[in-house]
Amino acid sequence: MLLSLALLLSACVDKYKQEAVLEQTSVDLARQAEDSGYGLITTDELAQMIDSEEPFLLVDVRKAEDYRKGHIPGAVNFTFPKTAVMSDGWDDSLMDGLKEEDFVRLLDDKGRVLVFTCGRTSCLRGHNAAMWAVRLGYHNVFRHPGGQEAWKGKGHALEKSG
Repeated sequence: MLLSLALLLSACVDKYKQEAVLEQTSVDLARQAEDSGYGLITTDELAQMIDSEEPFLLVDVRKAEDYRKGHIPGAVNFTFPKTAVMSDGWDDSLMDGLKEEDFVRLLDDKGRVLVFTCGRTSCLRGHNAAMWAVRLGYHNVFRHPGGQEAWKGKGHALEKSG
């Protein structure tokens, strides 16, 4: 009986700690988006965009090897750094040879709807990419923070690249 009570109490404490972490993650994410001028979309909203066949560009910002293992259907790959926020300028040393001009060439039309996705909510790659798109003058910029993990969590399939 005491063991059951101890397990129940520890589950409640863990529940509260998990909620505190979720709250902090949510607020951090909202502040990143607000401060950088891009929008946020959910996995359900992204699935609706894909199903609607309206034109938009979906960019998976993970490493190429992770992209090849599985990505949201229709996504193209352009890797951004995951730990360092490039807030002061485009940092070639973090970009594995990719230049700002390469990014602009990929994004193309300034009026195009752009969606950046990563692996999971805590990944900063999507933030970096969305922030840079806004800085470069793109106006219809969104970040899909749940990434591949939320996509799979909603029961959607991933594409693989050879």
